[in-house]
Amino acid sequence: MRARLRVACGAAALLALLAGCRTAPPPAPVVGPGADAPWPQQRAALEKLDIYSLNGRVAVAAKGQGFSASLRYRQQGQRADLSLDGPMGLGGMRMQVADREVSVTNSRGEKLDGDAARSEIENRLGFALPLAELRWWLLGIPAPGEADLIQDAATGEVSGFVQSGWKVVVNARAPAMGFAMPQRLTAEREDARLKLLVEQWAP
Repeated sequence: MRARLRVACGAAALLALLAGCRTAPPPAPVVGPGADAPWPQQRAALEKLDIYSLNGRVAVAAKGQGFSASLRYRQQGQRADLSLDGPMGLGGMRMQVADREVSVTNSRGEKLDGDAARSEIENRLGFALPLAELRWWLLGIPAPGEADLIQDAATGEVSGFVQSGWKVVVNARAPAMGFAMPQRLTAEREDARLKLLVEQWAP
C-alpha cells in the first residue's frame, strides 16, 4: 500500500513538473547591453538595432480631429511592416516601407504604391507620416542626420529631440530587450500630434 502511495505521489509530482514546464513562458531575449548600462552604450547599440517589433496603441490629433488605434510594427533590416486598426477607415490599414519605397493596403483591400500610397496615408491620418525616420524615432533616438537633442547633462540620456520639423519626446522608459526602451512617446508639430503607448517590445 505504501509502495503504491509513493508511486502515486511521485507520478503526481512528475505531472505537476511537466505541467509547469509547459506553461512557463520562455525567457525574454536580451539583445542590448542592459537597461542599466550607460546611456552612450545603449544608444550606440540602438543605432545598430535593425530587427525588432512592438505592439501598442497610438492616439492621433490632426486638423481638429482625433482618433486612437492599435499599432503593430515590425522592423526587419531595411523593411518595416506597420499595421493600424481603428476608426475613421483605418481598420485593416497595412503599410510596408522598404528603404524609400512605400506600399499601402487600405481598409477596402486596395493596394497602392509610391505617391498614391503616401497620399492614402496622409488622407487617412491628416498629415504625412515621417516614414523614413520612424524606425529610429520609435526607439527613442533621432534618425541619422541633423537633430537638436534634449538630453540629461549627467548621463547623456536622450529624453527628446527635434528633427524634420517634429518634436519627439520620450515621456517614459521601461526595461525591454536589454535596453531602457520608450514606453510612452509623443511626436508633434504645428498641425499634428501622436501619442504612443508601447505595450510590448520583442526582437
